[in-house]
Amino acid sequence: MDKIIKILLTFSIFFLIWYFVVTTLKIPNYILPNPIEVFESLNTNRSVIITNSLITLYEAFLGFFIANSVSVLIALGITFNKKIENTIMPFAIILETIPIIALTPLLVIWFGPGEYSKIATAALICFFPSLVNVLRGVKSLDRDLVAFFKAYSANKIQLTKMLIIPSILPYLFAALKVSSSLAVVGALVGEFIGANKGLGFLIISNYYTLNIPLVFASIITSSLVGIVFYYAIHLVEKRIITWTTTID
Repeated sequence: MDKIIKILLTFSIFFLIWYFVVTTLKIPNYILPNPIEVFESLNTNRSVIITNSLITLYEAFLGFFIANSVSVLIALGITFNKKIENTIMPFAIILETIPIIALTPLLVIWFGPGEYSKIATAALICFFPSLVNVLRGVKSLDRDLVAFFKAYSANKIQLTKMLIIPSILPYLFAALKVSSSLAVVGALVGEFIGANKGLGFLIISNYYTLNIPLVFASIITSSLVGIVFYYAIHLVEKRIITWTTTID
């Protein structure tokens, strides 16, 4: 409860400073609207914003799911065959060095202007950070425990189920947390390039019509979507991983 109060207090102070700066400096609405105008726009357009938020969340979640599933499969493959790492990692690094904004137009051409190109963008932006985190977990496996399981003739499925997955869970959830926010960013970038729905579409279309309060309302909503996504994973992590400790 104290944590929630602190967060609400922080946001309240932020919005008060925002309102004070805009009103004191008399900044025009089309440059920076005050928070009251933004929340009025949010309330007036709430049905449109909610509908488009669900679209963006859907695209982000599917991209997130695909990226993390592939990352885990590759990491498990590397556990049993080190040559896979030498084959996959150079391509993963090259892919990471290319700005996602440069790839998105190509994804729109390849997958069409619909939801598939947005899902692909979200998956690409999530893939490398997720792979690096999961690989870190795989490489931190206790060699003595691996040798112990092999001594008792554990097969690959048993080794994966009983040792590898439980051991890499903290790293996996770290990957999920990082990629949760990145997935939302990826979906938004995809919607900026070519879309007729989603929060990214709302932001870019209202930017061109100078409906800046709605632009800010959409940006704030996209942030909330990312926050909800992140804390949903955090709650799942707390329920599954009960053996770690934190210092308050």
